[in-house]
Amino acid sequence: MADDQGFTYREAGVDVEAGNRAVDLMRQRLKSTKHPLVLGGLGGFGGAIRLPKLRDPVLVAGTDGVGTKIELARTLGKLGTIGIDLVAMSVNDVSACGAVPLFFLDYLVVGKVVPEEVADIVAGVDEGCQLAQCVLLGGETAEHPGQFAGGDFDMAGFAVGLAERDELWGPHLVADGDVLVGICSSGLHSNGFSLVRHLLKEHAIDVHSKFLSEGGAFCVHAGPKASVGEVLLVPTTIYSPVLHDLGHSGGVHAAAHITGGGFPDNVGRAVPDDLAAEIDLGAWSTGPVFSWLHSLGVRPTEMLNTFNCGLGMVVAMDAAFVEKNLAVVQKGGLEARVVGDVVPRGDGEAVRYRGELRL
Repeated sequence: MADDQGFTYREAGVDVEAGNRAVDLMRQRLKSTKHPLVLGGLGGFGGAIRLPKLRDPVLVAGTDGVGTKIELARTLGKLGTIGIDLVAMSVNDVSACGAVPLFFLDYLVVGKVVPEEVADIVAGVDEGCQLAQCVLLGGETAEHPGQFAGGDFDMAGFAVGLAERDELWGPHLVADGDVLVGICSSGLHSNGFSLVRHLLKEHAIDVHSKFLSEGGAFCVHAGPKASVGEVLLVPTTIYSPVLHDLGHSGGVHAAAHITGGGFPDNVGRAVPDDLAAEIDLGAWSTGPVFSWLHSLGVRPTEMLNTFNCGLGMVVAMDAAFVEKNLAVVQKGGLEARVVGDVVPRGDGEAVRYRGELRL
């Protein structure tokens, strides 16, 4: 019969059965999809979730990817944490507005569906949602043979958060004399990896070799025996639970998630046109991974323009709330310290520095 000789989707490179097996594995591993507000289960055409009752509700959305950190994950064959990075990049942005992440959706595209690998990646997304205390409401896995090689993949996602309109943060609340509190990062997070990969190539560094920084310091988030690749793959810190607690504590006016563009681009967005953020670069220790990058030839100015340099979130707040809020962050399991002040801008830049980075 003609049907027996026809072309198939599998011959074109798309394995629907493998995709279905991947979904079955996901169902066994995902936990954040289960929530009292969620209507229905995994696998529908769309995810449905009830909204909590608020006085004047506002939805806040953010979207992002993981960038070329994915290349490093592929090289090392460690795919279980890259999904945490994906969630973090969006929920941190949403939380920096004063909203509480409600749900997350992911999009994963692969050259070839390997069910176990897909399940590992999406399980990382699920873990990120649990850390962010939000719901993985749905997602999509696509197989693109010909466009992506067999082991290649890319991913993106978006988060939607909820807030009372009069409780949103932003530069309109920031005042002269506000204090800048920096919340420490776990490492590089998910930015600047094109530069990192360039440095690895230029210095012929094997990512499987033991990580050694200046002075022999090791990355506390990866351990003393970690390889270079393991240190670079440490997942992005998810700040949303702590920022939520700070919102209840009071005094917060704005927050800046330090991602691509470093301090000038991100902290600059958190202050109004007539004020500036003055950052004391000596107020915190950047950590061994940033000292290591500096030793490979990255100048301090480029560090500040590209990386988080040890601070993943900078929060502008009323000076009267600083001590209380530092304790809130510590109770939430993160480290924070005063790193600067808000001052009149005059003719200067939106972000200015004093002192030098502790590299």
